[in-house]
Amino acid sequence: MAQQYDDKLLDHDADGIQEFDNNLPKWWLYGFYFTIAFALVYMVMYHVTGSAPLSKQEYEQEMQIAEAINKSKPKKQLEIKVLTDAPSLAAGKAIFDGNNNLCYTCHKNDAGGLVGPNLTDDYWIHGCDLKSIMKNITTGFPDKGMVPFGSGAKLTEEQLLQVSSYVLSLHDTHPPDAKPIDPERELKCEDDDNDGH
Repeated sequence: MAQQYDDKLLDHDADGIQEFDNNLPKWWLYGFYFTIAFALVYMVMYHVTGSAPLSKQEYEQEMQIAEAINKSKPKKQLEIKVLTDAPSLAAGKAIFDGNNNLCYTCHKNDAGGLVGPNLTDDYWIHGCDLKSIMKNITTGFPDKGMVPFGSGAKLTEEQLLQVSSYVLSLHDTHPPDAKPIDPERELKCEDDDNDGH
């Protein structure tokens, strides 16, 4: 049966608006009472007795579990040496030419240099061996416009090795319209059969 209302007007008005003095619907009152009861139970469980963990405690517990799992897994060490196999070089080219790291925007797709230096000749600014290239990609040169990883999009160690190996594979490719050597900044690289050109 539908609830009956008195529709009794209150004496006061606000800007010509008057209110009815009716009881709230039962469903609304029961919902309100439920939230009060829930708040009391929550307060007792989480703040008085401590029988349930607070969100900060849950976070710390999850982090301890994750750390324990991480320590139990043996870490695979990637061997740092120049990759020469076709799939690795293709993966490195995809990173170099891709829109995630934007290497090509400063060095051109052929690595002949545009805003950034030519990466195909014997003259480099920050070293031309594999480890130097990997370090340079990782840290970037923000003062010269190169953010870490080219665009800030972090690479895995394997991807870093692939793109660095790809850059080394472009040595002596003599792209057309390559950027000329800047003798004030670039030094001739020493040959190193293990790490680079």
